[in-house]
Amino acid sequence: MSFRQRLTSERGDALISGLLTLGLVLLVVAVAVQALAYAHALSVAHAAAQDGAEAAAAAGSGAGISRADGLLAAAGGAGAHLHATVHGDTRLVTVVVQGSAPQIFPGLGLMLPAVNAHASEPLERYPQNETRQ
Repeated sequence: MSFRQRLTSERGDALISGLLTLGLVLLVVAVAVQALAYAHALSVAHAAAQDGAEAAAAAGSGAGISRADGLLAAAGGAGAHLHATVHGDTRLVTVVVQGSAPQIFPGLGLMLPAVNAHASEPLERYPQNETRQ
């Protein structure tokens, strides 16, 4: 086989196309898994903020932080890089959960925005002549 015939030959073309396709499929799977990890972390953050706000409205800021941190700890890796803070005024309490999603594959996490969730609840007020139970 001459040099010219080898250059125009398509031997090995299917193998190269297959390897390129496999690489593309693996990249799509990696991005999909990272996106699912982000979505799960965002869901955990929303749940922690909501439960924390409900606890803070009923029992104070400390209870809200404790409840939110407990939920984040129970979530395992999804809540490992998330932190809760409580802000409030005379009638409303807000729990903010911020942080980052877990990075499944190094480098892919740089493309994701930060996880940010908040929930607000009105403070529970009791009349002066009633006691809390």
